[in-house]
Amino acid sequence: MTTDAGDFAKKVKGVVRKNFNQSAQIYRAFEEKHHFFYTLTRKLAEWMDLQSQSRVLDIGCGNGISCEALRELYDATVFGIDLSEAMIEDAKSRLQNDRIHLVVGDGEHLSAFFEAEDFDAVMYNASIFVFPNPKESFLEAKRLMKTGGVVGFSFYPRVYTSENLDLIGWAYEKLGLPIPRFRTITPWEKACRMLQEAFGTLQTTTYEMPGSVDFLVDFFSIPAQSASLFPKQPYEERAKSVKTLFETLAPWEDRMTIGWDMAKAVKKP
Repeated sequence: MTTDAGDFAKKVKGVVRKNFNQSAQIYRAFEEKHHFFYTLTRKLAEWMDLQSQSRVLDIGCGNGISCEALRELYDATVFGIDLSEAMIEDAKSRLQNDRIHLVVGDGEHLSAFFEAEDFDAVMYNASIFVFPNPKESFLEAKRLMKTGGVVGFSFYPRVYTSENLDLIGWAYEKLGLPIPRFRTITPWEKACRMLQEAFGTLQTTTYEMPGSVDFLVDFFSIPAQSASLFPKQPYEERAKSVKTLFETLAPWEDRMTIGWDMAKAVKKP
């Protein structure tokens, strides 16, 4: 990595850490209302064919909802890592379990925290798109996985109709607002390409849920998520802009789908 690239990655991670440090309590309130990240974790784990009592590395674990789901649903031993001190602190305050282990750290530099060939599965639940260098993380994850282990990620949401109309883009245009050049730090195509380069092959799918303006407003009002739509605004302004943006979609609500793309790969001998 060149110095310029390294400086960019450091800057990006600093912004990501700040946004998620601001998000911990709002994430908890969002989950209590929607029970969403628990569900998304279950959907991803089912598609990965996660086995009972697996040892799982949860990268970008946030405030531990995914760790909790894996423990309860699969009797897994879970190791979670996240950049945000506030998210890990919140997780530790809720999850008192000797089978859940949490650490503050960089998901692109896993060797400092975990042993090689120690995990049956590695999961990135709605986190890989904020990584500036996913391939570094994938290669590290591969080193930590047992042969035959599976890695999987769920991605940033798409909001669309049956005709595949991008409704977020439509809402920006309807309001006469500029569409952000990048809604994610790493786009879907790049993340998939890097996963394939690291593991050789991959599979993809999409978990679809019915669209809801209320859900979208709540999800994108989380500071870390609102920054993807209105990156140059202070949070208070972003929250208002998010509400206006998604309320524009009310006429589409009965025809709206929220899609969470997923990818997975297996560590071959």
